[in-house]
Amino acid sequence: MKQSTKTKKNSDEMLNNRKMASFTYVFIILFMVLFGYIIFFVINDSEKVLNNPANKRAEIWAKRVTRGEIRSSDGKALAVTEKGRKGKEVRYYPYGSMFANVVGRTKYGAVGLESSENFNLLSTNLNPIDSMINEFNGEKSPGNNVITTLNYNISKVASDALGDRRGAVVVAEPKTGKVLAMISKPSYNPNELTDETWKKLNSADSENSVLYNRATQGLYPPGSTFKMYTALSYMRQNSDYEDYSYKCKGKVGTGDGSIKCYGGEVHGKVDFTNAFAESCNTAFCDMGSRLDVNKWKSLCEDLYFNKPTPIDKIEKNSSRFTLTPSDAKGDIMQSAIGQGEVLVTPLQNIFLACAVANGGKLMKPYLVDRIESFDGKVLTQYEPKKLKNAITKDEAKKMNRLMRAVVMNGTASSLYYGTPYKAAGKTGSAQFKSGSSESHGWFVGYAKMDGKCVAVSIVVEKGGTGSAAAVPIAKQVFNAYFS
Repeated sequence: MKQSTKTKKNSDEMLNNRKMASFTYVFIILFMVLFGYIIFFVINDSEKVLNNPANKRAEIWAKRVTRGEIRSSDGKALAVTEKGRKGKEVRYYPYGSMFANVVGRTKYGAVGLESSENFNLLSTNLNPIDSMINEFNGEKSPGNNVITTLNYNISKVASDALGDRRGAVVVAEPKTGKVLAMISKPSYNPNELTDETWKKLNSADSENSVLYNRATQGLYPPGSTFKMYTALSYMRQNSDYEDYSYKCKGKVGTGDGSIKCYGGEVHGKVDFTNAFAESCNTAFCDMGSRLDVNKWKSLCEDLYFNKPTPIDKIEKNSSRFTLTPSDAKGDIMQSAIGQGEVLVTPLQNIFLACAVANGGKLMKPYLVDRIESFDGKVLTQYEPKKLKNAITKDEAKKMNRLMRAVVMNGTASSLYYGTPYKAAGKTGSAQFKSGSSESHGWFVGYAKMDGKCVAVSIVVEKGGTGSAAAVPIAKQVFNAYFS
């Protein structure tokens, strides 16, 4: 009996030990999961959560940290924190409206880099002990600074060249993806926002739409700049494209459904290169009507039509190419010349030009170069990233020849004479209202010299021809970049 009691006692102890071990293991596992999530959150999600305007924690941080500066790549302060009345901190934008749509604002809902970089701007690299001392003394610690890829000088030239006209200018480096300038007009001065001005800017009868970034959110018919996509697709689908020949009579079709070459011009007999260089609408209507629409659409989607535009830290819309094989022939022809239902943002419209200039490789566009501490220490350095090989090297060479012909013999010849760099591109005149003769002026292209390369995408609303409205802006940007 005594032995049985002892055995039972040992059995109970073993059972209790197993239960305790199981409980311990479960606790350790839960702890490790929780600890792992904390690490994952800090690395992956903390910035996203703290950048969310609905997160009140940012307000707590703002009480302890002076918001850092946003600067251009050439050292200009684009957004700073100053002491206002009664010592209250005020966000100030030294260049007023020029960077408003990309740098953004903090009042009336943060947008732009002010929103996407909230986490970094309200973080401090100050020694924790000094931060505690500052907090104990009721003083704020200095926030980190965001150094953008934006170049002040290029931006100023682009802004001045666009002037008081509505439109957008995007300037980027094809080899890196760095966005050097992102101009949107009309704009607004974030320094002057009050309840009254804010209400006015948001009023239903406001025609200026100054609060959205035309460079990334504006959707425009691309006009003849879309012939880059049509031409590339035609080359892919027709190995004998160099033998292409067409006799332009100035228009195709009859009545209201007819499509004419711009200004009623009759180009006569054109080959593939002439049709592109002289922007012959009727020739491209002919090419478009011969294309496999699904393959054409697939090419466009490879260059981010119908997809989110691959740029971070900024508000954006997606370009659209919704053509289907069942659409009417007239709709297909309209799409071939960048009209109909085709819509692009100026940023997305630069992608093919960048890929051509970069031997087929498309780099991810980006706006933030690095994060620095208040004393200049680099905390995070962002590096160029390749998105994809958008086109082959051979296709890039062929497209370069076409786009170079536009400058040497076609609608952008003002970029050829008297310039030290080699420019290439495509102009466009995009009708934006049915029955109206008004059009937006476009130029998309790039220039190279001494191993350097820069690309532009420019739209001037109601500018008429790209030759007259957009090419002169491109020339000023190229001159400034290579000076």
